[in-house]
Amino acid sequence: VDEELRREQITTLWQRYGKYVIGACVLVVLVTAGFKGWSWWKVHQAERVGDLYIAADRLVQDEKSDEAIKAFEAIASTEKGGYAAMASLRAAALKIDAGDKAGAVALFDNVASDTSVDEILRDLARLRAAYLVLDDSDLDGASERVVSLAVPGNPWRHGAREILGLVAMEKGENDVALSHFSQIEADLEAPEDTRARATALIAVLQGEAKPRAAGESAGEPDNDGSAATQ
Repeated sequence: VDEELRREQITTLWQRYGKYVIGACVLVVLVTAGFKGWSWWKVHQAERVGDLYIAADRLVQDEKSDEAIKAFEAIASTEKGGYAAMASLRAAALKIDAGDKAGAVALFDNVASDTSVDEILRDLARLRAAYLVLDDSDLDGASERVVSLAVPGNPWRHGAREILGLVAMEKGENDVALSHFSQIEADLEAPEDTRARATALIAVLQGEAKPRAAGESAGEPDNDGSAATQ
């Protein structure tokens, strides 16, 4: 009797909820299949873009810079994410070598503004663009690009502080420049060459070392120890 009662209960439950159970099972199968398909597509896309990137890199090795720039720019314009950002950075570097600083800055700025790109790469693009515009005496453009990077913990803070210090020097704001260079000098994580430059610039600003005027000769010491005039 108990067995018959249980069978009737199961039959009733199945008649009431069976279609939902079947639907849930079908949904699980579809979701699993969809995820598998999506994963395969992502891997396939990554392999395809990776092959394009390698082909563009071979052009660089073959010293076909113009063709390499076009190949990298094609990747950057048609793809998204890491490969596209890396392609833009490579194309920008090649443009610098070719003397096209304006084109390089434009590519760096595109990477910096792309929210789909990893923040570290975006910050690197800002820093590279800032160095280029600083070289063209665009002081405000340089500082605007890196001011947000000159904070503790940012991996590019040392370069950003160097740029801000150089901008301050150009503007005659020596105290501000000293502050930036001193932060670099005190930061043990700063690259050795960057710290060395900061130390040298601090010495210049403090009067411990002064750059020689263009065309000025040290001359030979006189008998009293002073430099001979020409």
